[in-house]
Amino acid sequence: MTNSLDFTPAEWEVLESAPMLAGLLVGDLTDPKRWRAELNAVFDSAEALESGADSVLIRAISERMLAREGDSIDLPGDLPASAPEARAYLIAGCLQAVRLVTQKAPTEAPAFKLWLLQLARKAAAATKEGGFLGIGGASISAEERTSLHEFETALDAIS
Repeated sequence: MTNSLDFTPAEWEVLESAPMLAGLLVGDLTDPKRWRAELNAVFDSAEALESGADSVLIRAISERMLAREGDSIDLPGDLPASAPEARAYLIAGCLQAVRLVTQKAPTEAPAFKLWLLQLARKAAAATKEGGFLGIGGASISAEERTSLHEFETALDAIS
């Protein structure tokens, strides 16, 4: 475990944004109802992990996220409009946070990477895809599976 979480305020912003970026990664960014539901799944997961996580860093980020839970959540202003570019942007934001953790708290990095992937998976499963009137459909769409695979591959590339 990390003895000290020595991050600057700007670095904390990067770390705090990563879970939300991971949740948005699998979302339909054109439909605020859907991406807000997926972000709610991220907050629910953070709340569940807040006290039970073995990682000091994950607990700290969860606490900071939950302290801002009532704040308005908007998409990043510079998020590209096309889905592939938006996905690349969101993955890059998560990877920036992972690199920061790898550099400043290397013992926390494996747990942090796994946590981000778990949050993305929870967000993907938060809404059903397809079906009719709530019947049928898949909990994770093919597009979401593709996004999750890209994210997992990118996370695995960082050691």
